[in-house]
Amino acid sequence: RAVEQGVANALNGRLQELQRESEAQAARRHQELLDAMRAWERRQRRDIFTALDQEAARSSAELLRSELQGASLHGHPHATLRHALQHAPEDGLGLEFGVATGTTLRIIAEHGRHSVFGFDSFAGLPERWRLGYEVGTFATDALPDVPGAELVVGLFADTLPGFLAEHAGPVSFLHVDCDLYASTRTVLELVGPRLVEGTVIAFDEYYNFPGWQDHEYRAWAEYVEQTDLRFEYLGLTMDDEQVTVRVTRPPVSAERSKRPVGA
Repeated sequence: RAVEQGVANALNGRLQELQRESEAQAARRHQELLDAMRAWERRQRRDIFTALDQEAARSSAELLRSELQGASLHGHPHATLRHALQHAPEDGLGLEFGVATGTTLRIIAEHGRHSVFGFDSFAGLPERWRLGYEVGTFATDALPDVPGAELVVGLFADTLPGFLAEHAGPVSFLHVDCDLYASTRTVLELVGPRLVEGTVIAFDEYYNFPGWQDHEYRAWAEYVEQTDLRFEYLGLTMDDEQVTVRVTRPPVSAERSKRPVGA
């Protein structure tokens, strides 16, 4: 009986020890949770990057409310891109500007309805874009392998004129992943005369980031004003930056795209 009592006392002591360890661990976890909540709360109040993102989201929401009500909503950028491809005319060229690792170019090529070409210098951004995206961002060490698509390597302004001289026909699908205002403007001015009624354009960074009004969105808005092109919004990614449009009336005159805004 003495042995049984000794075993019981030992077990009871061990249980009490485990209880103390468990309580101490719970207290530590509770404190860690409180610290994390305080850090999160502080970031919500003071983090300037979060504030910039929220400001961009609010201004993008205003654009959606005023102009994009009829657009199809998608939860992932690739869903937005595939939806755009489904609505593009079957005949014509499919051009992507900004290939990087080739992920979206593969989606376009796999669609199998266009002659597909991807344009990129593969040297990264030629100029600073936005916070955190300096010159050279997106540079790649090797060209991506994209079955069904042909790569055109170099700056858009250098490669696109010669390409268009060698490849006739309309552009039925245009993927603008240029990021920068100047690059987007170059593409629109050169490709613009090939846009036709029904051409679908997918912008990869149209809105919903700090400074969105100064880049792809701005280049498109200016081009539309200068050429009297008409379009309808087709789709958008709800919590990202992609917006797609469909041309309902092509540019009235290629020459008009050279006019200053408001002229």
